[in-house]
Amino acid sequence: MARWDILDAIKRREAEPSPSREEPPTKSNSAGPSVGRGGSDASASEIERSKHSPEVGDRRPRERRTQYQDRGRIYSLRRSEMEAMADIGRFRTVDVQDLARFAYRGDQAHMRQDLENLRAQGLVEEKTFFHAHQSERKLVTLTREGHWMVQVASGLREEQKLYHGFVKPRELDHDADLYKVYQKAATEVRERGGKPLRVRLDFELKQEINRAKEAARKLSGEERARFLRAVAEENGLRSEGSSIHLPDIQIEYETRDGRIERENLELLSQNYREDGMRTKASAGFKIYARAGEASRIRRALNDTGLVGEVLSV
Repeated sequence: MARWDILDAIKRREAEPSPSREEPPTKSNSAGPSVGRGGSDASASEIERSKHSPEVGDRRPRERRTQYQDRGRIYSLRRSEMEAMADIGRFRTVDVQDLARFAYRGDQAHMRQDLENLRAQGLVEEKTFFHAHQSERKLVTLTREGHWMVQVASGLREEQKLYHGFVKPRELDHDADLYKVYQKAATEVRERGGKPLRVRLDFELKQEINRAKEAARKLSGEERARFLRAVAEENGLRSEGSSIHLPDIQIEYETRDGRIERENLELLSQNYREDGMRTKASAGFKIYARAGEASRIRRALNDTGLVGEVLSV
């Protein structure tokens, strides 16, 4: 069983070029780069996933475990466990059924074994949530220790931001479904010959825009609008005066011919007011909806081509 000291990896990473997530270390004791300063973006597991339908329940061989030493503790992880944590960290909250379907290609037993090991080591937290007139839902998130582990050992791109912990209980259903939205959009990117690089959630985009608005406070009206337009364009967004429309998710990807593009995704629900739905669509966002809600949203948008159905929870 290989052992890897995280603190040594942190010292080395400044002196070494950071490998991309698309070319992960091939040896079990290799260290990955840090990602914490910058929910997805492309993990090594995503490269493998592109070759398989997520509906197929084929079983992958169990990998060797690698030992990671951190501040007096030793963690023992398979590559599949590290990749699952990377997926969870990019989206903060993931439904365990969606994790099994996409990250494990339908292999429920493999996922359950991995999650049990991660939970036993204090790296993930799993909770069951109940809603009236709905089935219970099991969600998983990283702990603070799991967040740290993914930061320094996963091999994700350095600018990829990670999250941990359950927040905003009223929004958990919506936030957990974003992983499913991303998977659908990322599949379409790959079908066009592209390669997903990074995921940006609205949390990250909002922080970026709020910093820009704070910096623009002292500018005159026209200068402020011009500055914010430039900030919006730089972040792949649209602006109207001092308002910049933010999507639920932004995917940054490389096209077949090597260009870097962004695609903004929004998951609408029937709770949205119709004018709010139209605002999201007019901002150029690619609109998604849960299967049972798509018809109403299509009617509200008066354009059936704007909504791509997301599979039911």
